[in-house]
Amino acid sequence: MIPKKNSDSPPKVAIYSRVSTEEQAREGLSVDAQIDKCESYCKARGWEVFRVYKDAGFSAGSLDRPAMELLLRDATEQKFDIILVYKIDRFSRKLKDLIMILEDLKEKGINFTSVTEQIDTTSAMGEAFFQIIGVFAQLERGMVKERVKLAFDRKIQLGETLNRAPYGYFYENKKLVPDPLTSNNVKDIFEMCLAGVSYKEICSKFNFSKSSFYQITKNPVYLGKIRYKDLLYKGNHPPLISEDLFNRVNNLETIKNLDHKNGTNNTSSTE
Repeated sequence: MIPKKNSDSPPKVAIYSRVSTEEQAREGLSVDAQIDKCESYCKARGWEVFRVYKDAGFSAGSLDRPAMELLLRDATEQKFDIILVYKIDRFSRKLKDLIMILEDLKEKGINFTSVTEQIDTTSAMGEAFFQIIGVFAQLERGMVKERVKLAFDRKIQLGETLNRAPYGYFYENKKLVPDPLTSNNVKDIFEMCLAGVSYKEICSKFNFSKSSFYQITKNPVYLGKIRYKDLLYKGNHPPLISEDLFNRVNNLETIKNLDHKNGTNNTSSTE
C-alpha cells in the first residue's frame, strides 16, 4: 500500500546523472552539467531535491552502476516522489530495462521525468511517449555497436591491429613497425624456449612476468598476423619470427603446461 503524500509539501526529487567516458570526450556532456540543468528545473517548479545520484564513466547498456543501484534501493524504500534525468538515455538505453523500472516505479507511486523530453508517466500518453523514446534510445545503441563493428572489420581488412603495440613493435603512422631496441629479443625468446631454457630464466633475463612471457609466446602478431574473434588474418606489419619457430615453441610441453595453468587452449595454429 502506497502511503498518501501530503499535497501541501513539495515533491521530493531524486536527480540521476550519467555519462560514459566516450560520451564525455565526444560531447562534453558532464554529469555536473546535467545536475545543474536538473536543479534549475526543480527550482523553477518548487520541487525539493532529495538527493543527487551520479555515475561518471559508466555505459547505459547495463544497470550495474553504483549510483543507479543506490537510487533503486532508495526507490524501494519510497524515499522520494520523482526521478528526474536530463535526458532519458542518461538513465538507460535498453528498452527492456526502462519498461521494467517504469512498472516498478508506478507500483511505488514514483513518477519519472526528463528535463529535455516531455515525459510524465502519471498519464497514459506520457507513459506511451516514454516507451517510444526508449525504442529510439535502444536503436541508437544498436547503431553505435554496428558502427564500431564496421570500423573494426575495416581495420582487419587493412591488416591493422586493434590493440596497443605488443612487445617488439611500436606504432608509426598507425602501423606496427619493429622496435630496434626490443624486436631482436622476441626471436631470442622463442629460440631460448626451443633450446630448453626455462621460462623462469627467460623472464629473469628480460625482466618479464610469467604472464608477459605467456602472452609473447602465444601472440601470432609476431608471424605478421592478427587475431580477431578467434580467427587469424594477415597483417600489414613485418613478422619477427617464422611460422615454423612459432609452432615448434607452442608444441613444447612447457608452453602447453602454461596453457593448462592459464585455463586456455593452445590456439597457436595459423590459417
